[in-house]
Amino acid sequence: MLSAWLFLIESNLLSTRHQADVQTVLPYHFVQRNRNPAPERCSWLWADICKFFMASASSRRKYLVEVHAYADHLYTVDFYAKVDHADRYRLRTNQFGAGRLGGTVLAIMAEVVRQDPQARFGFLAAAMLDETSDSRTKRFKLYTRMMEQKLNPARQRLVAKPETSGIFVLPAAVTDSTEEEAIIARYEIFFAESF
Repeated sequence: MLSAWLFLIESNLLSTRHQADVQTVLPYHFVQRNRNPAPERCSWLWADICKFFMASASSRRKYLVEVHAYADHLYTVDFYAKVDHADRYRLRTNQFGAGRLGGTVLAIMAEVVRQDPQARFGFLAAAMLDETSDSRTKRFKLYTRMMEQKLNPARQRLVAKPETSGIFVLPAAVTDSTEEEAIIARYEIFFAESF
């Protein structure tokens, strides 16, 4: 876990003003790798699952991070509190640990980048239960701000799509708008398969 942050720092994926945020990463563990059981229905190749625990004054919750790998260095990142609820992505845990949650997810993403330096990431910021639209969700605004602060613009760049609350992290070398649009169009297909 700490090695992921050191990798971010050494490879300049993390902006210099946030290199001291190592303490925001919670201990996490790789749980398993799942192969896609139905490739005719969903196009992901495999999913790595990691878990970590976050404690607050009133509770201790397990969180899961699922990194789905697709062809051409594309990855989606899903993270949620492990609860038995149909709307697990939309729940609010009231643990007030967005910084620790985000730091841990970024550390897991750094592990992926270590293994695949050309990695591109996409995820949707789910609407909370009290929100009526998937556009410009509260989580989208928070995650976008966090990523803008954390990513090193010399290595990675953020592309935000407020109309769908989609967030994409692309290598800084991807500057061609046609290539960017093609990548995002593929992610929209991936999201439609999953949600």
